[in-house]
Amino acid sequence: MRKRRLPVVPTIIAAYRDLARLLTAMPALMGSAFLIIVASSAGAELVPQRLWDQQLSGEALGLAQNAVEALLLTPVIIAIHRFVILDKITRSYTLPIGEGVFGVFFGWLLALKVLIGLPMDILGLLETLSRSIWTIAFAFAVATIAAATAVLRLLILLPALAVGAAGATVSRAWADSKGYVLRILAVLVLALLPWFAVGIGGAMLLGRGAMVAGSPLAMLFLVMSGVVETIKLALAAVIASYAFMALAEEVKRA
Repeated sequence: MRKRRLPVVPTIIAAYRDLARLLTAMPALMGSAFLIIVASSAGAELVPQRLWDQQLSGEALGLAQNAVEALLLTPVIIAIHRFVILDKITRSYTLPIGEGVFGVFFGWLLALKVLIGLPMDILGLLETLSRSIWTIAFAFAVATIAAATAVLRLLILLPALAVGAAGATVSRAWADSKGYVLRILAVLVLALLPWFAVGIGGAMLLGRGAMVAGSPLAMLFLVMSGVVETIKLALAAVIASYAFMALAEEVKRA
């Protein structure tokens, strides 16, 4: 009988323990991640809403924002993977674009970010084409399942790249994650759910005043969202590291 790996509750407990260690050991790096996330959100607010609402310009802006975020957050996520897997501490933030792993990691991180947003892009396109509600719902459901499956199957590729595993390839990551999609999803959802609740609760508590650009409440909401998103980012990276350590047999064997 195949041994069950990546147990849900123990993995979540271990991930939160390492998150606490991470925030203590690398405060400068996590502070940089917070500033990047806040700056990205603030920059998006400066773009006129009519440009976001238009199909073509909205897609281009979204892709540009994803690319900038992925580029600037690549050193942070690499450092988190190395901290969890190798116990290596990165004291400060740098952008080592010349390193070989940087470009490959950035490319895959951007690809996964685009995959995550793909169902919403398809939804917007179908609504523009005025398709029936059933066609839209079916296409959105299929796209969501396909995109989520692909992201979860390839999630262990990022930590493999970060630690320089010789077998860090798409085919090996895909093979190692076979049969574990629902388990990885359960760990991620249950671990991140409290922080989604904090974000929604904070928005409800601040009220509509948080939506008025430039207001004190809007600034407070921006900071609060930055803290929540930074924690979610770090926690997801820690969980990806645990999934790699538990599942990556083909990658490690290579």
